[in-house]
Amino acid sequence: MSEKKKTAGKVINLPNTLTLIRIGLVPLIVVFILIQWNDKIVWNVITACVFVIAALTDLFDGAIARGTNQVTSFGKFLDPIADKMLILGSLIALSGSARFSYLSLALVVSSLIILLREFTITSIRMVASREDGTVISANFAGKFKTAFSCAAVVIILLEEVIFRDGGLLGVHLLSYAALAISVILTVWSGITYMIKYFSYIDPRR
Repeated sequence: MSEKKKTAGKVINLPNTLTLIRIGLVPLIVVFILIQWNDKIVWNVITACVFVIAALTDLFDGAIARGTNQVTSFGKFLDPIADKMLILGSLIALSGSARFSYLSLALVVSSLIILLREFTITSIRMVASREDGTVISANFAGKFKTAFSCAAVVIILLEEVIFRDGGLLGVHLLSYAALAISVILTVWSGITYMIKYFSYIDPRR
């Protein structure tokens, strides 16, 4: 077997396939969020279920990769990209959906902050990879941020399902709180990455 085929076999494994499935589900989730369904409650539940399935692939791909010794540089690179696509794609779609117009401003601001953080960390990853081949994978702060951001999307989708029009206390309190915490965790995780890998962006170098 050629070296090229061996490499392909290592790249196209179950964990990376799950990551690709997560990416593939993003357009479906975006469509489900943006379309004006007649029964928004039912479709909010369906959208939340599809989103949860996509989010769970993030849990399983990492666990399987570590448990079966199938961790690859390609997987380390692709996994955070899939997370960004899932979370940012969903938040941006929510901000543009008439069903969630009450959250539009908060969603836009949150999306911009998250996008800035992701752009910064991705830039650091690119510099590290180019300089010495270092592949920066997600740390605990990044994983916790991702998990809560996924939870925030589910909360936004389901708050009116649980509390009906107006959400908790009539002001969608859960959705606003979830977005606020998600942004705080996003900034916190970004700072931890910048501190740990500051040597790659140190202006004194």
